[in-house]
Amino acid sequence: MSGVRPRVTLPPAPRRGRWLLIVPLAIAVLGYLGAIAYLKVNETALVYHPDEYGGRAMVAPAADLRVEEARVMSHDAPGDSLALVTWVIPPADSATALGFWVLVCHGNAGNISLPMRQAWTRALVAQGVGVVSFDYRGYGASDDGPLDEEGLYRDARAVYDWMVRERGIPRSRIVIYGHSLGSGVATSLAAHAEAAGLILEGAFTSVPDVGASRYPWLPVRFVAGERFASIQRMDSIAMPKLQLHATDDAVIPLEFGERLFAATPAPKEFVTLTGGHDRAFEADSATYYGAIGRWLKMLAEPDRESAPPGTTGAR
Repeated sequence: MSGVRPRVTLPPAPRRGRWLLIVPLAIAVLGYLGAIAYLKVNETALVYHPDEYGGRAMVAPAADLRVEEARVMSHDAPGDSLALVTWVIPPADSATALGFWVLVCHGNAGNISLPMRQAWTRALVAQGVGVVSFDYRGYGASDDGPLDEEGLYRDARAVYDWMVRERGIPRSRIVIYGHSLGSGVATSLAAHAEAAGLILEGAFTSVPDVGASRYPWLPVRFVAGERFASIQRMDSIAMPKLQLHATDDAVIPLEFGERLFAATPAPKEFVTLTGGHDRAFEADSATYYGAIGRWLKMLAEPDRESAPPGTTGAR
């Protein structure tokens, strides 16, 4: 019939173009989910490093450190105990002793016998204080146990209670110290126990905050089980607080220490140093031990005046 055009059926659009988009997208999604799963499955290994810096092998204490070794019992559940290796080191000179004992919560790697930590202790006891250092479960010669946040909190509390009950050290003469991951342990203890003061070095706001800064493309804050959220409990810690942080700390950048300090109520003091994450005591020793020495003497004064809120070191 004239004037009627035949109907034309177009061939189906090729599917290849769609697959070129779908396949890379699927691979990207699976890779992203895989990265999240890896982060969650390996969280313990990412947070705790007992096998670094010489691992769990213990180094004999130096001859000039009068180390008394003890084994303090911690617990996971009623009837389930584990022993924590603990070193008790008195002040270098008992005649000038201030009467304080520093309870040390070390970082996430190595053990209390490391030569670096012995050197740190040697200079600290010269300030007129005694030192009590311990290894968490699974570190050094301490018994194995579940490595998790709550376990480390129980370990620190067990040593604190042992100092008070077995050693007869008054709570008012205990100074709690925490470095790096140990700062999270120390703030937890300080929030629940009486002490003369709290020293934090290389401290952070929380583990998820640090993780999110390193892996900004991953939902670290949602998947992290280990929190060590010091920033959430600082407002409940009324004792005097001293924070030390190196400006060139590449492990826990200075901004994390500053944010934690901003959330901390007075009395408080912040001192900046050089020397990286764990060598400031050597690289900037005059500032480091000078600040600690002055702060300890302030604690020892009956009518002490606290450092003004927001006080920061000159560096």
